[in-house]
Amino acid sequence: MTNAQLKNLVTEAVSLHREITEQNERLKTLKASLVREARLHEKEFTTTDNGGSRWTASGADGCIARINFPAPAITSLIDSESETFDQVIALAGECVDRLFESVYFLRPVADFREETRDALSARDARQLIEICQTKASPRVSFETAETKTAAA
Repeated sequence: MTNAQLKNLVTEAVSLHREITEQNERLKTLKASLVREARLHEKEFTTTDNGGSRWTASGADGCIARINFPAPAITSLIDSESETFDQVIALAGECVDRLFESVYFLRPVADFREETRDALSARDARQLIEICQTKASPRVSFETAETKTAAA
């Protein structure tokens, strides 16, 4: 790729990124308006299988928008050091083992890589860090240049 082609590629990517960002903001506004409108039609809500509800509106061309109001989700973890934990244990009583799984997990400390290198041999540290990592995809970010304005 020539330098000129690269410059054109970057310019096109930044322009498209800017346009998508603007369109996403518009979409967020439209979705918020649909949610506000749906709340005015609560009597028309349909109950969903999971205990939530849904309202459907039609567009001029036959398209539809479904506004879903999900039921509250069950938390995935109740930390044994949280205020909720003791309440859960008390309320569940003898059924606690039937209603909950007791799970032991490890959470890496802050500055895990540095701490690991300080605590273990180079070989063990390298292996431990490797198995505690997940793959990350490359990310592209943009900085837009100040637009040049014509002198009046």
